[in-house]
Amino acid sequence: MKKRTGQLIRVLTVVLLASSAVAQATTVSATTIDSERSQLAQGKSQKQNLAAQLETLQSKVWGYDKQVVAKNQAITQAEDAITASQKRLQVIATKIDTTTTKLKNRRSVLKEQLIQLQKQSTSSVSGNIYVDFIFSSDNLSELFSRTLTVGKLNQANQQAMAAVSESKAELVSLKDEQDQKQKGLVVNKAKLVTEKTALVKAQQQAQGAVTNLQTKIAANQDLLENLQVSLQTATAAQKAAAKKVVAQPLATTPNVNAGRPSVNHSGANPYAWGQCTWYAYQRSGWAGGHWGNGGQWGYSARAAGFTVNNTPAAGAIVSFGGGQLVGNWVAAPGYGHVAYVESYNAATGTITISQGGMGFGSPAGPNLQTIGNVGAYTYIHSPY
Repeated sequence: MKKRTGQLIRVLTVVLLASSAVAQATTVSATTIDSERSQLAQGKSQKQNLAAQLETLQSKVWGYDKQVVAKNQAITQAEDAITASQKRLQVIATKIDTTTTKLKNRRSVLKEQLIQLQKQSTSSVSGNIYVDFIFSSDNLSELFSRTLTVGKLNQANQQAMAAVSESKAELVSLKDEQDQKQKGLVVNKAKLVTEKTALVKAQQQAQGAVTNLQTKIAANQDLLENLQVSLQTATAAQKAAAKKVVAQPLATTPNVNAGRPSVNHSGANPYAWGQCTWYAYQRSGWAGGHWGNGGQWGYSARAAGFTVNNTPAAGAIVSFGGGQLVGNWVAAPGYGHVAYVESYNAATGTITISQGGMGFGSPAGPNLQTIGNVGAYTYIHSPY
């Protein structure tokens, strides 16, 4: 009886300890899950706000684009108008020169006429060549004829001089008007150029704001995905802890495979051909099949039990965050990049990676590249 009582006490003790462990594990996991869910909800709300801000900013950038295009068209039209005005001024200037030459020629003709009349006058009586020409007539008929001739010459000369002078005056007035018009066109063009410069500056500032916001959105997306992985991990851990404590035997046997992640590459490559993830999965032979974009592989691998840190090693997979520098180019914001470490040179502080992706000459790889700053990247180490 005493022996059975002792056994009963030991059994009750184990049950009580197990119940306590279950309660503790459940409480801790529930708190963790509630925290993860709360953070996830906040992240989703922030994602919506950032998306709304991005839409507003993008609309502003597009608006600036249209305004800049309109200003460019207006500047082109102003330049065409200035060119046309300059041609018009050249035409007017040529006509003024021609008219000035006509006036000069007309004066030469008058001078020649006076000389001829003077030759026909025998002597000067009045001092006026036209009058003397008339008075030197030999008879009444010649007097009448010379009077008519002088009258016609005088009238013709006056009309010619008046016409030429009037034409020149009109041309000079037109030139002054065209000069003022061209000055106005030049001022208008300068104004348009100034306005365009201000628009381009505002456009660049808006585009910079869009780029910054896209970076925030990418970071928020990474955070959401990490929180989602953490939530799934915490939920799975809660269930596993409860089952483990309830079903825990009084004696256990060590598991030689504990801590080693499960790797199964028996099926087809689950990633899209030509993507960096497709190549890393294919090259490594042990990467997980549903780890998301390249920038998410570190979180997914850690959740799956792999060793993940910032220590480079040959045979590891290296993950780059969205917007992170990969040698001389930048990983796509929101997606990141992933590659396979072919070798690590501790002396030079560089790693040589092989990679795939649509941005390379060979999307399916291998595309080799040697890069430095090795401590800035995330490395997923092989389980073997």
